[in-house]
Amino acid sequence: MQAQDAFEFGCKFLEKQDLEKAEQAFKLALQFDPGFAEAHNGLGVVYALRGKCPQALLHCAKAIELDPNEPEFYRSRAYIYLRMNDVRAAQMDLYKAKKLEESRAAAEPAAAT
Repeated sequence: MQAQDAFEFGCKFLEKQDLEKAEQAFKLALQFDPGFAEAHNGLGVVYALRGKCPQALLHCAKAIELDPNEPEFYRSRAYIYLRMNDVRAAQMDLYKAKKLEESRAAAEPAAAT
């Protein structure tokens, strides 16, 4: 099994709301590849759903550090901030995610030509 396989299992378990198995799968992915940004984000989401917001923030911050141009990571962190009642920080991350998506959309037609 590789990091990508473990990550995909984590996503499937997360979809089924099996947070324990999702956590294990994302941790396994990170054992294979500590720099796997999506696995850090997945683990952050799991921790947020379990009410472990400080750990969740650490993993989302790591995902953003590894890939600062991925809007999904900012949306995940915004969710965590909302769970922590930090509306201002959540708004800032949602704004950043929107701007990244707009930049991507603007670049796509140029890439096709």
